[in-house]
Amino acid sequence: MRYSVLSLKNSAPVIWIAISIALFISGILLMFNLKFAWLAIEIVVASLISAVGAMYLVSTLLKTTEHKLKHLLIGLLSLFGGIALFAVPQIVKGTFSLTAGLLGIMIGIFVLLNSIKLKIDGAAWFSTLITSLTYIVLGVEMAFFARQGRLFGLLLGIYLILFSFNIFIDALTSLMKSNEGVQKVKKRVRISMPVVIAAFLPIRLLKEINKLVEEEPDSPLLLNNKSKKQTEDLVIFIHTREGLVTGMGHVDISIDGTVYSYGNYDDSTWKFGGFFADGVLVEMNNKAHIKQALNVEKKILIAYGLSLTSEHKKAVKNKLVKLQKDTMPWEPIAEQCEKGEIEGKLKDYNDVSSQLYKDTGARFYKFKHGNPFKTYYAMGTNCVKLADTLIGNSGIDLLRANGIITPGTYLDYLDRLYERGDSIVISRTLYK
Repeated sequence: MRYSVLSLKNSAPVIWIAISIALFISGILLMFNLKFAWLAIEIVVASLISAVGAMYLVSTLLKTTEHKLKHLLIGLLSLFGGIALFAVPQIVKGTFSLTAGLLGIMIGIFVLLNSIKLKIDGAAWFSTLITSLTYIVLGVEMAFFARQGRLFGLLLGIYLILFSFNIFIDALTSLMKSNEGVQKVKKRVRISMPVVIAAFLPIRLLKEINKLVEEEPDSPLLLNNKSKKQTEDLVIFIHTREGLVTGMGHVDISIDGTVYSYGNYDDSTWKFGGFFADGVLVEMNNKAHIKQALNVEKKILIAYGLSLTSEHKKAVKNKLVKLQKDTMPWEPIAEQCEKGEIEGKLKDYNDVSSQLYKDTGARFYKFKHGNPFKTYYAMGTNCVKLADTLIGNSGIDLLRANGIITPGTYLDYLDRLYERGDSIVISRTLYK
């Protein structure tokens, strides 16, 4: 059975060009004709909420649901809410601005913490500080001072215009596969989807797969290669499993049969539940890594295979060597026990790194002072940041419109590249 993961189907590039034009026009309207744009948004939002309410009410009347009381309450609330928005449309404008402003402040604080961490680690930090302050200032302005939603409309308009370029260039590349100029522009322009949406994509993937397994337990969940002619030079693993935090995912990279993973593997250094910790780089065998993730950690893995040019492959390996030179070996306590450096039995040590060592024979390294990866930070210098540092030399470049990248950002982007069928992402395999 073929399973398609959360993707924008690019079977007809012309359609996506039309969508990009629609987004571009919407962005222009938000930037230069704010009154009309907000009127359209208010009508659409109020109509959608009213429609949802009507659907819930109809479901109770037609007896299509077992939760009649719940659906009745949701239906009435949505219907009256939609009517209220028609009567007082300013609510939409104020709510959008307040929500976007508070989100901007939150992201700004996360990025600010990252800049402080980088300064303590002796790494470059000033540009990160400027980014954080920009988010906080704009967030405060939108949340508490921009009563008419003008700043929110302007920023949303800019975002829609830039995002429309992404879709347009992807579609244009499909139509002009051999045009090197288009390829170069594509690599330089990449605006990811909003972090709040992207962060939850791995959780949605997990739910869809679990649902698929329940419906058809005997069907193979394997996504076959689209191209057998090209070779996989680099594999990106995206992990997810049950739970809110773990469900948001983890990213590893495999090169020449070796997986490189970065994270808070030394739990003796955890602060705030592992939000901060010593950054640890882990090397392990590809097959052992998959087996351990599936059988021990009970995860779902989706692997994207990339076919690189010799130039890009060399750049990735050079970057990896440069990172490795800035590390020093570190031994988890299970390894220390095995070598007789500490007393006890190997089976007694089951912390995160020790378990990984026993299951895969992994090798561990910590970063030296001055390297941005010296300290792991869940909302900044995390597994995705290290992957992005390497992947940026593969021809895939994600230009962040926010200060945070999540595993969901890569899940969305890689899946779209794979579905397009003419990119460097040549395979997509699901392990469960």
